[in-house]
Amino acid sequence: MAGERGPRGCILIAEDEALIGIELADQLVLRGFTVAGPFPTCSQAEEWLRANEPVAAVLDNALADGPCEALARDLESRGIPFLVYSGYDHTATLPVVFQRVPWIRKPAPVEVVLARLTALLKDE
Repeated sequence: MAGERGPRGCILIAEDEALIGIELADQLVLRGFTVAGPFPTCSQAEEWLRANEPVAAVLDNALADGPCEALARDLESRGIPFLVYSGYDHTATLPVVFQRVPWIRKPAPVEVVLARLTALLKDE
């Protein structure tokens, strides 16, 4: 699935909670996107990103192998819009790369994530 392109492009999902990642992926596919992931680790998402270019990404800021600040910086440097969907609060002590993007606190309905992602893509 990661190599294919849906009519609306590919969304990278970096999420270590399987049920959340699968639900989000399923909903994105229903809306015409292709999905890369869900990747449960930063290293898996970063490896995929080395050879691919998504139209956007949804990240949990803390994955199975730790914080995904490097992944977020890579996305930002490429101009790929992303949002964070996290169980953690958005605070002023977060790395700067996370201060500039939409932040959705779990639990939130998947529709909220999809609406913010759609808005983010329209801003591009």
